[in-house]
Amino acid sequence: MLKFEEALKKIFEIETFIDCEEIHIKNSFGRVVAEDVFTDRMFPDVQKSAVDGYAVCGGNLDRFKLVKTSGITDIPGSISVGEAVFVMTGGMVPEGAVAVLRVEDCRVENNLIFYNKKINPGENINQIGEESKKGELIVKKGTIVNERVFSALAYAGVKKLNVFCLPKVAFFTTGDEILNIEDEYRPGFIFNTNRYIFEKIAKKMGIEVIFYGNIKDDEESISKAIHELSKNYDILVTSGGISMGKYDFVKKVLNEQNYEVLINKTSIKPGSPLMVAQGEKSVIFGLPGYPAAFLTNMFLYLIPFLKKSMGRKDFDHKFLKSKLKGSMHSRANSDYFNRAIVELSNGKLFVYDANSQKTSHFLNFANCNGLFRIPEGVGDVDEGFEGDLLLFDLELS
Repeated sequence: MLKFEEALKKIFEIETFIDCEEIHIKNSFGRVVAEDVFTDRMFPDVQKSAVDGYAVCGGNLDRFKLVKTSGITDIPGSISVGEAVFVMTGGMVPEGAVAVLRVEDCRVENNLIFYNKKINPGENINQIGEESKKGELIVKKGTIVNERVFSALAYAGVKKLNVFCLPKVAFFTTGDEILNIEDEYRPGFIFNTNRYIFEKIAKKMGIEVIFYGNIKDDEESISKAIHELSKNYDILVTSGGISMGKYDFVKKVLNEQNYEVLINKTSIKPGSPLMVAQGEKSVIFGLPGYPAAFLTNMFLYLIPFLKKSMGRKDFDHKFLKSKLKGSMHSRANSDYFNRAIVELSNGKLFVYDANSQKTSHFLNFANCNGLFRIPEGVGDVDEGFEGDLLLFDLELS
């Protein structure tokens, strides 16, 4: 029975082999950059005006002759001492200009520009290369292309981008009691919640999941599924069939198919049953069947590994410190990751209990937005207890 950090360390030590591909920048959102990206020119590559105003030549004059009005894409040429050119914000500044005077600071009469303030050389001019020199790093390898990164790459004029290929992921559930959402409810049966948990979260990460189906609780069916999927998929995920029950066949099948079992069980609650095994071409994550335990294990172990398999460098957890409001139950002999309702108040995060922490309960997850850790050896905690908080939205960012 491994502790949380021990299990996570074993998972992070699994070597991932990721190919790369070149794609158009417009298709890169959500993908991971496979090489450092550098600027191919100066930014800006010409002198540009920071304001709507008059580019002037001559630093000691108080009036200038307006010789031209320049549009945003016009090349204004050059000016001599005592001359001025009207330029727009972002427009090119003529050669010879010492500054751009703001429109609101000037008075115009008969094509003469009057200015009664001190002219500071370079004022309101964006100089060549002031933002970036040619060959400077824009984005590091291993960075996910989010809204900010995508915008910066587009700004830099990057048209093609080398990205890591996404892992091929397959999923199946086990259990004779599983119903599809389209089925009529039958007493004692449960709907296939774990399928939708995994598919929707993986989709949010940009990963497509192939659902193999629900496998009946017999060894032959489970063996066939793992054998077939191992040939074509990088990561296999299963739900159920990994504990100590009469019909839990996954571990036996993995041993028969020459998988190396790296993790068999952990000390966390809910969901201490966890099986992680490595085969010749694929890695398998056997997660518990209870949805509460499945979701907890997915956030703690599977999501970081999926990030790593995408080529991301920021795959580890982003735990935050937060304080408990009210009390929360745990047992001292386990490492609890309790479902939590998290609120931000006066710049600080506070955690509230979700009322039930039973592994067999799941409905209150609809109101939860994180997991609050009560480490092994602590037991029940009261108001003011400070612990590590895992925010769902932050983990999926």
